[in-house]
Amino acid sequence: MNNSATTRTITKIALEYNGNDKGTAETVASNCLLSSTVEGQFLEMKTVVDRNTNVKKWALTGYISQPDELGRKLTDEEFTEIATKALEKIGVSDKNQFRLDIHNSTKQKHIHFIVNRIDISGKCTVKSHDVGRRFGEAVREVCKEKGLLTDVEIGIQKKAEMLKNLKESLKTAKNFDELIFKMKERGFEIQLSKNVKDGVSGMRIVMEKDKNPNTDRIYKAGYKLSEITNKLKIAEIKVILNENKERKLDDETVFSENSNQENNGNIQKNNSVISEVGKAIEQFLKPTYTSNSDDELLKKKKWKSR
Repeated sequence: MNNSATTRTITKIALEYNGNDKGTAETVASNCLLSSTVEGQFLEMKTVVDRNTNVKKWALTGYISQPDELGRKLTDEEFTEIATKALEKIGVSDKNQFRLDIHNSTKQKHIHFIVNRIDISGKCTVKSHDVGRRFGEAVREVCKEKGLLTDVEIGIQKKAEMLKNLKESLKTAKNFDELIFKMKERGFEIQLSKNVKDGVSGMRIVMEKDKNPNTDRIYKAGYKLSEITNKLKIAEIKVILNENKERKLDDETVFSENSNQENNGNIQKNNSVISEVGKAIEQFLKPTYTSNSDDELLKKKKWKSR
């Protein structure tokens, strides 16, 4: 499952966003929060935060997103259980304030969380160091416990599919524009990076179905070419495209020469046919007649028959 977690200082706007989702958000869990309003919950969190002035980035925020490759839609209860168990593994306890909201407005269901790292006794229970990596590992552990595909396993499958389609597209593409078009037809978007020295210097491949503008800011979809394979570099792709272009030019030259030879042969053949037809017409139009002696003989035969 795609996931993200980071520590930061928040305002009540973060709680408003989590609880809105275009009016479709559903709060599925909360802890140590008495108020039912965003303003009230934020004030409750701030009251606890003031018990530990050493922690500036007091909030842990993030999300878990269910990918299509999971094979089935998780129930809200399953989603909530995955999130709470993963949070527990990185230090969130029953003394930490938190709120979990499920969003359904995008094509992939996802759950957002806001956690107060300071528990009600004033202790910071969630370390900030490597929190994103540690949370990702926690989510994978919970997925394995539940028999679900992890984000790493899904990533391996996606990378293999990307590489397969890239190789197929490179068989005929003659430049990057054609490569982008061919991959687009196969359901992938190629994003190129460039610099002044090398021109095209990098590539990222994204599955069209994975694109989500609502999460681009915190989660960049797809993989860099170097993450997909270490056996195909951007420089090698340039060579392949150039070879395809030269091969196409060679094929066009051969075709043009063969076409000219064939046209010349057809012209000669047509001239020959025209000549023969002309002779036949000339022969056909030539006048035919009988000599005078033949005419006299024919008249005598007719007279005798009378």
